Amino acid sequence: MLKKETMKYYLPVILFFLMLLDGQVTRVLGEWTKGVYMANAHFLILALLFCSLSFSKRYLLITTIVLGAIFDMYYIGVIGIYAVALPLIVFIMYSMSQIIHTNIFTEFFSMIIFVTGYELFTLIIQLIFKLAIVNKNYFITQFLGPTLLLNMIIFAIFVFPFKKLFSDE
Repeated sequence: MLKKETMKYYLPVILFFLMLLDGQVTRVLGEWTKGVYMANAHFLILALLFCSLSFSKRYLLITTIVLGAIFDMYYIGVIGIYAVALPLIVFIMYSMSQIIHTNIFTEFFSMIIFVTGYELFTLIIQLIFKLAIVNKNYFITQFLGPTLLLNMIIFAIFVFPFKKLFSDE
């Protein structure tokens, strides 16, 4: 859509708004299900998946460190969890993109793997530092399952617009 040189100036702002959109969609869906199910939307991870195919590793890692720190300050109040989780996910995306041939199916399954890894990593860190107490049955059935389902739907709807927006052209 935009040239890569121009897009690198707008990308942090776009990713920031996607991060805010993630939180708002998650909150609305939580209220819609009356708190029975929690589904985290991950537009940001989907965008990072496609950005990792177009932008430099260094640029995207620095951007995600800053976004992760903002996320920590806004949602958690403890800086470090998401400031580590987001760059770690991006680093793994770059590592996998060198090994795996990229097509829509590998992108879909990569999205599932990255969302699962992201949620597990952040939960484990929160459990280690006693920031959360979660029953594993609740986590799997009422959080991770709905989160994966929601993100599969998000992927199906937004894969082509995001590919076009973050493409290498």
